[in-house]
Amino acid sequence: MSDVLANAHSIPDGLPWALIGPTGVTGRMILDRALALGYRPRLIGRDPAKLAALAAPSQLDWVAVDLRDRTALQQALAGQRLVLNAAGPFATTAPLVIAAALGAGIDYLDLNGELSALEAMFEQDAAARSAGVALVGGVGFGIAASDGLAMQVSARLGGAEWMRIAVAADSGFGSPAVAESTVTVIAGGGREVRAGAITRRKLARGRWRETDPDGIRHAFASAPLADLAAARRATGTRRIIAGVPMAHSQARLLSFIAPLLPMLLKLPPVRRAMAQAGGHGGAAKAAFRSHVWIMAGRGKATETARLDAGEGFATTVDIAMAAIAWTLAHRPAAGAHSPATAFGADFVSAIPGISIRFGQ
Repeated sequence: MSDVLANAHSIPDGLPWALIGPTGVTGRMILDRALALGYRPRLIGRDPAKLAALAAPSQLDWVAVDLRDRTALQQALAGQRLVLNAAGPFATTAPLVIAAALGAGIDYLDLNGELSALEAMFEQDAAARSAGVALVGGVGFGIAASDGLAMQVSARLGGAEWMRIAVAADSGFGSPAVAESTVTVIAGGGREVRAGAITRRKLARGRWRETDPDGIRHAFASAPLADLAAARRATGTRRIIAGVPMAHSQARLLSFIAPLLPMLLKLPPVRRAMAQAGGHGGAAKAAFRSHVWIMAGRGKATETARLDAGEGFATTVDIAMAAIAWTLAHRPAAGAHSPATAFGADFVSAIPGISIRFGQ
C-alpha cells in the first residue's frame, strides 16, 4: 500500500474537500472509503432528498445544486481544498465544475475517461496556472493506470516514437453513468495520435491481441480513449493508438457501420451493446482482473509492459483516494494534468493491488 494512501487518515484537520456525484455507483464507493479513512467530504449533487439521506448517518455537510448554476456551485465549493468530480458524462459536467473550481481557487480532480472532456480540460492549462489551481483528469482505472505506465515505458526507451495502449477494465457490476460515458466516447468516432496531433481515424480499424497472466489471448480494437491525450501529454509520443477488448468480428462490423452510429445509438439495444463493448456492463464471476498493456518503440528497439489490477470500480476507488491524499498533502503544480504529470510516473505503481511487469 502506498504511504500516501496508508496514512490518508492522518491528513491534518482543516483540509476539507468536496465530492460531486456521491449518489452514483462510483461516487458512493468513494464516499464509503473516504469515511472509513476518516475524511468528511462535503457532498454535492442535484437531489436534496438523496443527499440528506446519504449525509445523515455521518452528519456530513451537503449542498444540492444545479451544476449549470456557476455562482451557486462556486459558493458550494467555497472553503474546500479540492473537489472530486465523480458525476458523468464528463463532457457535460467537467467544464461546469472546472469553471467553478477555478473561480473558487481550489484544485480539481475527476474520474473522466472521455477524450473530448480531457482535451477540453488540458485547454484550461493557462487559466489554471493563472488561478494557482491544479486540474487533474482521470484519477481512476483507465487514464491513471495507463499514463504512468506509458511514462515508464517511454523512459526505458529514451523517448518512445510510437505507442500502443490496450485497456481492459473488468467490472463486477454496471454503472449507468459509466455506460453513458462509454457510449459518448464510441459515438464520437475513431481517434489516434498521428504526427503529435489527435486525428480522426476509422473506428476499430486497428486490431491486435494481448496475453493476460494466465496465457489467454484477448482481442482488442482501436477506440477513441482519453488515454491517447494523457499519454501524448505525459510522454510526448507522436504516434499512439489505444484500444478496448473487442472480438475482431465485432470490430469489423463496428468499423463498417461507424458512419451510422449517431442514428443507431438512439436505439436502446444498440446503446447497451456499445456499453458492453467498453467493458463496463458488469458480470458475475469469482474473481476480477483488470489490465493495461503497452507496447512502444524507438528505432529498432521495443519495450512492453503490463499493469495488473483487480475489479475496475474498486481499483478506481483506490486510485482516487490516493490522488486525494496526495493532493491534500503535497498539491500538484498549478496547471492542467494527467495523473502521471501531476503525481509522478510511479504514482500508480504504489496503489494497493496493482502490479507492473516489463517485458510482457
